[in-house]
Amino acid sequence: MKSQIILCSGGARSGKSEFAERLALATEGRKAYVATGQAFDDEMVDRIKKHQERRGNIWTNFEIPLYLAEEWQHISSVADVILIDCLTMFTTNHMMAHGSIQGQEDANRLEDTILSELEALLNLIKVSDDKIVIFVTNEIGLGIVPDNKLARYFRDIAGRVNRTVATEADKLYLTISGVTIELKSQEVHING
Repeated sequence: MKSQIILCSGGARSGKSEFAERLALATEGRKAYVATGQAFDDEMVDRIKKHQERRGNIWTNFEIPLYLAEEWQHISSVADVILIDCLTMFTTNHMMAHGSIQGQEDANRLEDTILSELEALLNLIKVSDDKIVIFVTNEIGLGIVPDNKLARYFRDIAGRVNRTVATEADKLYLTISGVTIELKSQEVHING
């Protein structure tokens, strides 16, 4: 059986991670949790701790902030159901690791780097057998246009990261205020 890709999106604190965890736990197979978050401040330390406490010891845990494709073979060798939380932090980590963005050329180069890493991972998933990979991400493009250039670059890159995974996803769930709906099956295709 070919592997399945699922994307769970929503706003901050919408309940998307909890939904993704319940979805993974309801699926047969060995579980892996891939956390991309890094604790750079007290708020992130607290957030990561709460996520870890909620997960318990059911999962094989990985902390991989950047190079997910490099670790795919190891992750997929110990799990059948793999939850990657989250693409937004993965994007943030790349932005922080690759230095300052001085202009559109730097932003384009960074976006290419992030998308290349992500596409390599998606290609590895697609050639794997019998894996269910659940990505979690923030839907950040629904608010006002940010007032500074760096935030606009981040919003644009994160949007393309989400769209790249959504295009490959077999299912796409959106959680708003704790209510989740499936969107991929509702997608409208227009030829031309």
